[in-house]
Amino acid sequence: MVEEGASVPLQIGNIINNISFNDVSVRSTTELTAGDIGIFRLESTGYDETRSNVQYTNSGDGWDVTSGTEPIYVTEKEASLFAYSPYSSEESTFTDETLNLTSQIYTSSADLCYQTGVTATSETPVSFTMNHAYAKLKFNLTHDDDYDGNCAVSGISIANDGILSSNTLDISTGTYGSGTAGTVAVNPGISSIPIDSTETIYVLMVPVTTLSGYITLTFTIDKNDIFTTTSKITSLTAGKEYTIDITLRSDVVPEVAETANCYMIAPYNSLKIPVNVRGNGVEVESTGISASISPLSVGILWETSPELISLSTMSSDEKVTITANSATSGNAVIAAYSGENQTGEILWSWHIWVTDYDPDSDTDTPLNGTTYPLTNDGGGSYVFMDRNLGATTVTPNTVSTYGLYYQWGRKDPFKTEGTVTTAAGSSSLANAILNPSTFYTNSYDWCSTPNDAFWGGALIGSPSVKTMFDPSPAGWRVPNWKGSASPWTAFTTDFSWTNFGRTYTDGSFYPAAGCRGNDTGALLSVGYYGYCWSGSHNGSKGCNLNFSSSHVSPAYDDDRAFGFSVRCVQDK
Repeated sequence: MVEEGASVPLQIGNIINNISFNDVSVRSTTELTAGDIGIFRLESTGYDETRSNVQYTNSGDGWDVTSGTEPIYVTEKEASLFAYSPYSSEESTFTDETLNLTSQIYTSSADLCYQTGVTATSETPVSFTMNHAYAKLKFNLTHDDDYDGNCAVSGISIANDGILSSNTLDISTGTYGSGTAGTVAVNPGISSIPIDSTETIYVLMVPVTTLSGYITLTFTIDKNDIFTTTSKITSLTAGKEYTIDITLRSDVVPEVAETANCYMIAPYNSLKIPVNVRGNGVEVESTGISASISPLSVGILWETSPELISLSTMSSDEKVTITANSATSGNAVIAAYSGENQTGEILWSWHIWVTDYDPDSDTDTPLNGTTYPLTNDGGGSYVFMDRNLGATTVTPNTVSTYGLYYQWGRKDPFKTEGTVTTAAGSSSLANAILNPSTFYTNSYDWCSTPNDAFWGGALIGSPSVKTMFDPSPAGWRVPNWKGSASPWTAFTTDFSWTNFGRTYTDGSFYPAAGCRGNDTGALLSVGYYGYCWSGSHNGSKGCNLNFSSSHVSPAYDDDRAFGFSVRCVQDK
């Protein structure tokens, strides 16, 4: 019997890693019979000082303070304790009473467990029943028989706006911090998976109360092949194990055959693109801008709706897979950075157009849009898309037909609604590339060193070529004049006003999308005027289509700092 008032070393009974949930499989209840734990004693009645992170060890004969360490002492008065396992003395793991959590490949040493609010006295041994600090993903990866590689898995990317890459946990209270959001990228180190066989990988995940939409999962196989899929998990609860069965197969993600500044992706689909080429790679003389870049990371700059798209990590051959996460159509811009983890300078950016519209389809009606005769050029024609660049529908009298706005000669789109970031005065081309989301306001030209060939057009009537600044998808381009003919020459007739826009004789609708003003970047004339840039210029101004309910001007020109719509034509 312990003498009253005596202070004796803490006695430890059982230590169990345990948690109890019903709706998702739970990691097993395990009694710890070996290893190390850390125990804290708080200041409380009868205990006028704290003891922090005292190491206890079980070598097979029960728990005792680690050799060379002063034990925790208790009396008949209740001492307030908390504990965690496995023990760590590393500052990267522990700061005071706070554990640092990082989403990572599972290891037993990283699988932290803890318990708060335990009381102990000198009368009886204390036992701990610890909760897991992490959630855990269990990936069952099966090598499909249509994939003839080794199926070496060197990367798993777990992406969702709600995913946390790291967080803190105060183990004295069981309170998590706010965390750091970000895609979790891990290397499972699987050298091969035999055909029709399954390999299981576990990933510890920082808990998240609510996830929005799908988690996008991207697997890097045999260094270069990318497989992307989604999983509808709504939360990541500490102690829960979430099983995800994945069949890895080839030819799932198409890769672009031709580079551009705009990539079209259907909802729920994925596309692999190179991010080491600026636009279509055709340089413009005297700009000093090379077509080739060497980025270290890629990220999303903006989206018209949350979680519209997700990105894989960049592969060793400088490619990323873009996934449209839902049925939602919309627009986004991604950027390549000179530094890792979206740091450093923006080297280039690309418009991602999420839409069911496929202008190259052999089955869609209409196939592309409209063929407009160039009546002032002795014949010939352009084939136009049936909508503005970035539009998500062709339904008249809706904002979704407006598409995006572009300053003349820039590849960078600006949103149809809301405000945009502006900077007063003209900018250099190099600075505009660094800041693709900035609308440069100026009475005349956004560019301090104007170049008439940014979009391939020289003076009216001169030959032109699609360049790396053209904002159109592959196979399409900004229209240019041919000879003395505007691309919209035919619009002088059969172009009727209705539903806040004009409709050509074949039914193609041009919305009165207005513009972004050259001197403010603000939306102007929406619902009253429509403007579409061409790639040609007239002196210091850009040539365009201009119309309202009372007029049609197929051969107009305006200051290049305006933000107008673009209606692409087939590049042939």
